[in-house]
Amino acid sequence: MSQYSDELGAWWTEFPGSDRATWLASAPHAPAPAQDGVRGAMSRRALKRGFIVPPGKRERARREKTAEWRRQTVGGIREPSLKSGVITVGSGFGGTGKTDVAVTLAAIYAAARPSDRVILADSNDDMPHGYIRLGGLPVESLPPGQRPLSIRGFHQACVEGNIKVYADLRDAVAWLQGVAVIRGDTADECVGVDFGEQEYLTVLEFLQCMSNIVINDGGTGLFAKLQVGTLLHGDKYVFVTEASQLGFWSIGQVFSRYRNYEGEKERPLSDREMSHLRGLMDEATIVVDKLVADDPEQARWYARICENFDGTRVSVVASPWDQALANRVPLDLGAVSEVTLDAKLAMAEVVLRGVERANRRRQGLPDEPGRAGYGQAAAAEPPRWFSEPMPPAGVTGSQEAPAGAEPMRPAPWPANGAGG
Repeated sequence: MSQYSDELGAWWTEFPGSDRATWLASAPHAPAPAQDGVRGAMSRRALKRGFIVPPGKRERARREKTAEWRRQTVGGIREPSLKSGVITVGSGFGGTGKTDVAVTLAAIYAAARPSDRVILADSNDDMPHGYIRLGGLPVESLPPGQRPLSIRGFHQACVEGNIKVYADLRDAVAWLQGVAVIRGDTADECVGVDFGEQEYLTVLEFLQCMSNIVINDGGTGLFAKLQVGTLLHGDKYVFVTEASQLGFWSIGQVFSRYRNYEGEKERPLSDREMSHLRGLMDEATIVVDKLVADDPEQARWYARICENFDGTRVSVVASPWDQALANRVPLDLGAVSEVTLDAKLAMAEVVLRGVERANRRRQGLPDEPGRAGYGQAAAAEPPRWFSEPMPPAGVTGSQEAPAGAEPMRPAPWPANGAGG
């Protein structure tokens, strides 16, 4: 067995919605102290003396509303039946929170869907970011024989027949927070060892037979051979950006160019592959990460991103800035605020619904009635600010786009329905 811990961590067992936790608002035998208003102020002072001031009627109603939203969201994450789904996470430039989104999705799916096998494949070069973010030990500190396989090493093991069944996979890779992690390569491991579309496809074909959910932490930028390959063989595209002029511009650049991409001279795309790329862009999820809602500049650019995709199949979700996720520290969802965790759950449900639609389409099944899940109303919104921060007073969405930005309206959905 792998020497790396596969425990989910206390964040899930203590989170309202897991099978082993009790809803705070539904536990009268263990009343939580009041937090809001005068009662909250009294409670904070009374707690020092060992007394508890219970919440008032309004606060109890608010807590129950939040609790019910969490029940429904966790239930929505658990509901899809997936034999195999591939999620590709990308960005237009570095530092947007792409790896944070990838590892958070993996951790949530592993916790909420314990019967599934969730695998995070890190196809970034030079640094095993996802492995480190999930708490993996520094690769350089481990003896060569004890290091979990990198994605290049995993490909070589598949080619040589050293990995044949799931038990082989589990023993060969890191197992962190319930997720099987195929780490990215270090700079030294990349030297002289190519890893492009064909190598990725070899790995992916094996992973799809051994897991229900594969999350690929893809590259940054455009048209690297590996990045195109991860999209051509993916079911769902998650694009991570920031609420800024650069973030707004990167969306237009990446989406419009992928919709019109025809391949390279040595690797032209077929009509089916081009249709698939357009479909991924047309049903992508844009995650605006590290959003500071009370920053007027960020609120303005976030509102513009939402406006550009209003009424389309592209879903836009936001995740607030949280100090517990800063500076590339190991992921601990128990340390983030409730607002942040709610945002992550909403993101996880929207993304998995997209994977489910791709699976149904691939099997020739229609979308489930009432489960469209597109646009800004992709999931029932929690009683939180993050779902739609409003622009500051006097700011409208009619301002000019930054120089060089291309229109972000997606092309019409292909008539043949491809895109899964």
